[in-house]
Order: sequence, then structure tokens, then C-alpha cells
Amino acid sequence: MLSKIISRNLVNLPKFGAVKNSVGLVNQYTRNINHIRNMVDEKLKYQAEELTNLPIVEQTTRVYKPSYTLEFNRVGEVLVYSCDPFQHMTIYFKYPYVLYESFMPMTLFMFLMNPLELAWQYNYINLLLFNVLWIPRLWYFQGLQRRIVKMSLLRGGKAVKFELHSLSGDRNFSWVENYNFHPLTEDQTNFDDRDNADFLAEEGQLKYDLATQLDDFTEYSVNQQDIVVYFLKQGTVHHPELFEAITKGYNVDTSDFVINTAHNLRAREGSTNYGKKGI
Repeated sequence: MLSKIISRNLVNLPKFGAVKNSVGLVNQYTRNINHIRNMVDEKLKYQAEELTNLPIVEQTTRVYKPSYTLEFNRVGEVLVYSCDPFQHMTIYFKYPYVLYESFMPMTLFMFLMNPLELAWQYNYINLLLFNVLWIPRLWYFQGLQRRIVKMSLLRGGKAVKFELHSLSGDRNFSWVENYNFHPLTEDQTNFDDRDNADFLAEEGQLKYDLATQLDDFTEYSVNQQDIVVYFLKQGTVHHPELFEAITKGYNVDTSDFVINTAHNLRAREGSTNYGKKGI
């Protein structure tokens, strides 16, 4: 009976407006679906969107002024560091570095043949081991990609572009803002003061394999925090002043610059966004 009374009152509601529930069980106004939304809530949403869309203004006094005129290429980049890390590294594919993977055939045999006649609950441990013993090797291969191939300073002086390679030759590009850099010592500990870090020799090249910790790093569209990347000492530091300023977290004043308009880059290069006319 109660449900019939409620349904009869809801049917008799006007198309627009708000009518108090005549049953008296719910002391509130029942709004029709065609009624306008609460404008107070909508106004708060709009104000929140305005704040979210405001550009981030970075206020910092850590700005380095180079002692010479910077020369950018046609895409607004200047090459600061370059290296071919896999030519100078030993990639471990042999025993004892493959100890974990060497147990995979045995665990698969134990699971399929079950020579010890284990109960199925315990025999499935062999299948589990077969599927997880390759994980340390994957971590090792993934860590090799953190060796920087090229680092270029972008015009504006607040960010750099990384070029990273995988063992299969894939190229990946990442962009990092300068304030994220924190150089580490040779034993990979933090300097007491990163401004006093000394990792460049007199000729401007690296003394050791420099590890730098990044507060924020985006790799394959995944945001990661506190990531360590490496600059091998066998690489070439093309601009020691810029390299030192960047790795110490300074923005670079690029107001004094020229642009090299020489069209000496290969067409359809994966790292560029332009090509020759007619191609």
C-alpha cells in the first residue's frame, strides 16, 4: 500500500520545479531530472578548473649565466653530452651472472615430470619458480637503459632532452627539468652541498661515471620519482660549463644565443620534427 501511495505522488509531480514529498516520510524536496544543476557547485568546479589550468611559475635564484654565446641548432637544442655506453660496458650474459636463469629448465622439468612425486600443491612451486627466475635479468637489462646517450639543453634553459638506447637498439627520448638534478659522489652518495660537487677534470671531462638522482623522471609515459641515471666517463662533454650547471640543478640563461640555420640534419630523423621540402 505504501509503495502505491509513493508511486502515485511521483507520477503527479510537475515537469519542472521542486515539490515536497507529500508522503511525509522524506523531509526534503524531490527534484525532477530536468531541473538545472546546483549553480553553487558548478561555480566551485569552474573556479577549481581555472586554478588547475594556470601555468606553473617557477621562482628560483639558481640561474647560471654562460660566459659565451650559445649556439642552438634548427630545433632549438644544443648538444651538451654524448656517449655510446654499450661500447664501453661489459654486458654479462655468462655464468655466474646467469645463475638464476640456469635453473629454469630444471624447474620446468620438475613441474612436468614430477620425479619426486610431490603433491600438486608443492609441485606448483616449480612452475612459480620457472616464471619468476627471469625477473632479476629483466631488471638488469632495464637498468642498462639508464645510461645517457645524448643530453641536449633546450632553448629557454629550464629543461634538457635525454636520448636513451635499449640493447635491441630502440631509442627513447625523455625530457627533464633542470631543478630535478642531484649529482652523486663516486660511491653514489649525496653531496653535502651539490654546489660544491667536483666531478669534472681540468680539461672539462668526467672524472668518474657520474650518477645523478632525478626527483621526477618520465620514461615510456610513466612518471617515476628518485631515479638514478648515469653519465659514463668515456663520453664526451661538449659544453663543460653547461653540463656542470645542469647537473647541479641550475637553470641556464639562454638570452645570449645564435641559431645555426645550416640544414645538416638527416631528413626524417626520429629525433626531429621537420624534413626537407618535397619529402
